Amino acid sequence: TEKPVLTLLSGPAAGVLGGAWTGKLSQRKRLITFDVGGTSADIGVVTNGQFSEATARDTWVAGYPVLIPMIDIHTIGAGGGSIAHIDAGGAFRVGPQSAASQPGPAAYGRGGIQPTVTDAHIVLGHLDTHNFLGGAMALDEAAAGQAIHDLAHQLGLSDIEAAEGIVTILNNNMANAIRSRTVQKGIDPRDYTLVAFGGAGPLHGAQVAQMLGIPECIIPAYPGITSAVGL
Repeated sequence: TEKPVLTLLSGPAAGVLGGAWTGKLSQRKRLITFDVGGTSADIGVVTNGQFSEATARDTWVAGYPVLIPMIDIHTIGAGGGSIAHIDAGGAFRVGPQSAASQPGPAAYGRGGIQPTVTDAHIVLGHLDTHNFLGGAMALDEAAAGQAIHDLAHQLGLSDIEAAEGIVTILNNNMANAIRSRTVQKGIDPRDYTLVAFGGAGPLHGAQVAQMLGIPECIIPAYPGITSAVGL
């Protein structure tokens, strides 16, 4: 209560801690934590038990200086709800806009009609529409297919090509985010293990690791609660 500023980014920071704990259980000491949810991807680096930290001068949240040292977490707008679109210049892009949880991806059946990463995974067969959230939530495969089809028509691609394009663009965006915290700081990601967690991290971890030449990708048994485990 005396320093509420210390709670800023505590969730993503807890994800780094949870990812580090997962790596420790696997006897891995050089880790890149890869926390992907519905709206963002959070990247952290752990080397021999030491967390990469940002100095007080380098900590910013939403454009405002925080002025306290923090675990160095790089966040980009990339997640399961990221919306695929054609920008004003005609380029095929994914995010940073997100459908969030309301209305959410078209597959959620809550009125969303814009194509998202989750919809692309459904079209590609990566998600079991009958066992989402352990069967607690049904996904609308037809709505997901229609959203992707509408985008594919604009792009002049097949539905599968459009869905593959969405996932590939997002993976590249996330790989570039990891490069900004590794290669651009003199760290070779090929010497590290990627720990992929969060609701969407396991869907993308292996491909992102392959793009970066990272030899291993660890996925916790319950990836969606890794941040809670970190706390």
